[in-house]
Amino acid sequence: MPTVNAYIPQVSALIFDTEEGARKASACIELGGWNAEKAALAPIRVGDLLAMPGAPTLTWVMDSLAAAVEAGRVDPETCLTRLFASPSDMRDMRAVLHDEGRSAWLSDRHRGALLKLGAAFIDVLSYVDVAAFFDPA
Repeated sequence: MPTVNAYIPQVSALIFDTEEGARKASACIELGGWNAEKAALAPIRVGDLLAMPGAPTLTWVMDSLAAAVEAGRVDPETCLTRLFASPSDMRDMRAVLHDEGRSAWLSDRHRGALLKLGAAFIDVLSYVDVAAFFDPA
């Protein structure tokens, strides 16, 4: 009887980790986000990012957050003000998350970053459930 190889878990890549992703990142960095070369986070202008045709908004924001958390550049108290340029950008991100619906699964690195920031309530698999984390109230 043929055997099936066991699943070998692999860590999800962030947009900065691939050549194609780095090209996309270079188009987004002027609007804020994680600068992989400088290991620094600039507040993201999500509204402006959404105005760019084909911008990977969800990936850019969540990968920027994950990279900043993994590098120890943000903490639970300041992460939202460091990640977003304004409250309207935070609202725009919540809308992006809701638009994804339940079909887009949460990346392991995104979930890990949210857990490190104190989002213990996130035991879900889809991005729509993460929208509550980006609520400043």
